[in-house]
Amino acid sequence: MRITRLYIAEKLSCGDKTQLDKNTSNHLVRVLRTRKNSPLILFNGDGFDYLAVTLDENTKKTTVLIESRTRIDNESNLSITLIQGLSRQHRMETSVQKSVELGVNKIIPVLCQRSNLRLNPEKASKKLSHWRNVAISASEQSGRCIVPEITDICTLENIAQHFSDQENKITLQPDAEKSLNEITPNDDSVVIFIGPEGGLNTGELTALKQLGFDTIRFGPRILRTETAGPAVISAMQALWGDF
Repeated sequence: MRITRLYIAEKLSCGDKTQLDKNTSNHLVRVLRTRKNSPLILFNGDGFDYLAVTLDENTKKTTVLIESRTRIDNESNLSITLIQGLSRQHRMETSVQKSVELGVNKIIPVLCQRSNLRLNPEKASKKLSHWRNVAISASEQSGRCIVPEITDICTLENIAQHFSDQENKITLQPDAEKSLNEITPNDDSVVIFIGPEGGLNTGELTALKQLGFDTIRFGPRILRTETAGPAVISAMQALWGDF
């Protein structure tokens, strides 16, 4: 039987009792029909799974007892940063969800000239909160014991603070000369820049080249923005990672 797995943002210790928040408790008891004395797995990003048991059926503050913990070692040897051009609603959500499932370590949302998404500070904060919750859910589902970082929304001018000169950096362009399997990583850290729905303009491609990005082609077909990131991550994992 599959055991429900939940993220909880606090320190966890064997033998301690803790209370789940209202939303988690409601989902656990009302939606999943979890009963008293049911097993749960909790994680908080410290690299361990914590086996717990429910002590009640409170839909507002379910109490659980942490019984034991197990170190989980299922992270890829390849550290992947995805810089994702802002795209509309479900497309951005899909990029985040599937990239986390595939093992990405960091996601940097970036506003590009052709991004079809314009956000004021309040909406940007809400979007970031939503994307971070999507990442949490994807980590829960995929069995990861860390939740990848999603940075604040950046512009092209300030993305360089998020990576080093030594990291392998690539972006996609259909007419590029090199393909992914012609790239030889100089370490186990890769940064990939995926443009928004309308792609990157000439100025943005020039700026990325100045930042040390290699331009590569990725097959004979043009991919949607929400497909491109997960597809390239899958290929990287197969070439250099843990696939």
